[in-house]
Amino acid sequence: MLAVVRDGGHQEDAGRVHVVQGLGGVGKTSVAVSVAHRLQRETDQVWWIGAQDASRFNGGLTALARQLGVPDEEIAAGRLADQLWRRLSALDGPWLLVVDNADDARLLDGPGRLALGTGLVRPHRSPRGLVLVTSRDGQTQTWGAHAVLHRLTPLGDGHGADVLLGLAGPTAGSREEAAELARRLGGLPLALNTVGRYLAAVGQRPARFRDAGETATFAEFRASLADGGAFPHAGTAAALAGIWRMSLDLLTERGHRCVRPLLEVLANFADAPVPLILADPAVLGEDEAFAGVSGAEIWDALQVLAGLGLMDLAAASGVDTVTLHPLVRNAHGSPGKYALNVRLLNRAARSEEAGIPEDVERWPLWSALTPHAVHALAFEDSSDDNGLFLDSRLAAILVARSLQAQGQLSQAKRLLERLVPRLGAILGEDHPDTLASRHTLASVLDDLSHLDQARTIYEDILTTQRNTLGEHHPSTLTTHHNLANILFRQDHLDQARTIYEDILTTRRNTLGEHHSETLATHHNLASVLRDQGHLDQARTICEDILDIKRNTLGEHHPSTLTTHHNLAYILHRQGHHDLAVVEMAAVLSARRRVLGPEHPNTLSAQRWLDTMNAARAEP
Repeated sequence: MLAVVRDGGHQEDAGRVHVVQGLGGVGKTSVAVSVAHRLQRETDQVWWIGAQDASRFNGGLTALARQLGVPDEEIAAGRLADQLWRRLSALDGPWLLVVDNADDARLLDGPGRLALGTGLVRPHRSPRGLVLVTSRDGQTQTWGAHAVLHRLTPLGDGHGADVLLGLAGPTAGSREEAAELARRLGGLPLALNTVGRYLAAVGQRPARFRDAGETATFAEFRASLADGGAFPHAGTAAALAGIWRMSLDLLTERGHRCVRPLLEVLANFADAPVPLILADPAVLGEDEAFAGVSGAEIWDALQVLAGLGLMDLAAASGVDTVTLHPLVRNAHGSPGKYALNVRLLNRAARSEEAGIPEDVERWPLWSALTPHAVHALAFEDSSDDNGLFLDSRLAAILVARSLQAQGQLSQAKRLLERLVPRLGAILGEDHPDTLASRHTLASVLDDLSHLDQARTIYEDILTTQRNTLGEHHPSTLTTHHNLANILFRQDHLDQARTIYEDILTTRRNTLGEHHSETLATHHNLASVLRDQGHLDQARTICEDILDIKRNTLGEHHPSTLTTHHNLAYILHRQGHHDLAVVEMAAVLSARRRVLGPEHPNTLSAQRWLDTMNAARAEP
């Protein structure tokens, strides 16, 4: 596999999909990481997409497509794969796309067929590109003739002995004894790593301080294993569970009393890095399994579990996380105790650290929370426990808002379309939480340009709110304002203008001239005036609002940039092409830094800048 990278893709297999296949724990992801590290010496065009579930895979593929310049309208029209692979094939330099943990290869089909080369993952024409998939599925009929299968097998006795000796040291026994234990473990790297770390931990203490049943040598550990077949066969999961049980016994005997319940809690979350905010000692302490356990003890438990190789502690984008190997997670999960996980999710979603989902600085944390909120709904969808579902609804709604703010609109839509019907069935269509989730769904549909659907939802909500809250209630005004946004986009300019003017009067009187909601209505009224041809009036309003936002929110706040964008467009409409280009270029530069290059608003600024440059170049 590494030779494929060393040769720079110039071989007969270039352009084909490379599949690293093997048992769980055999090191497929480690090989992919090695390939990625090797290629990162030459290029920053290395992308990693998890394929444990459809939500994560489709979200990663969509984000990559946007980064490579695929327009949102192409994605919304179902042409994501065609456009993505056209752009990947056109890249000149070296690049790598890793699709990790694609054990259910059907997720890679999309509207086409993976085996036929028409799926979401397919061959390409780039001379130095490499597509690398890791999977337990090694059937040639799954991947098709265009795939190159690289089967990883367990380590031989000699290499397995090297791993054990490197971790446990020579005091654990001879090389021959290490080789015999490696053979008994089936050469599975995950098992070798876990056992080696265990023996190292026990071996640090003199024999007189070891408890009964603790094994410190290769021979002792081999003798402690139950009789049976080699690890790579039917007994793999059970045998690994036995090894992990011995590790947990060791830690418990050393006084780490919460390692087992903590591992169960972490294993109940999604198969994704778990942000440490979800191991909140205050919430854990409310559960009887953690009675009297301090925050320091929980932190110590995380450290020793990582030390024995049962989990990894890391930080990404400023978020501290813990990651469990899938086999460890599967062996220790306890869905019957999922209520504690829901409480942890809720506390995290409401925390000061999480803030509000629209805050750009908090997006890394919300991104880390997203798979766990989605996982919670998937678990509850398979049960009749409405209580669990209702307990986790706030976290799910907030995650959906974060996905929308980050421009991951399709993923937000899928989450809300699962959430809204069940909320309506349990709480009723007129319940405030049902209305709030429907309102967020309508906003996402608006962003996706599904205007008729969004309008229908807003009109239904508005009718309910008028009857229950009154015409001038803040929630009613927000819905009416958003309905006017739809009418504006559908070119009902006079109707939208009347609504904006009425709401603006009410909000000025109740909230004040500079309140964010007042500014939002005034801003959108300026857009209507612009499209009605009142360009000078629209420009004056935008310039005033931009000054206010710069003073209150800052130059690069997303809301400030929205007004700056619209001012640049008005200048373009007025024929001030040079000035419009300067202003839109500033918006684009700021959005790239703040929102990222693939965010829909960034891409919109890029398209308008191209249009403005073209207009400026015309004689």
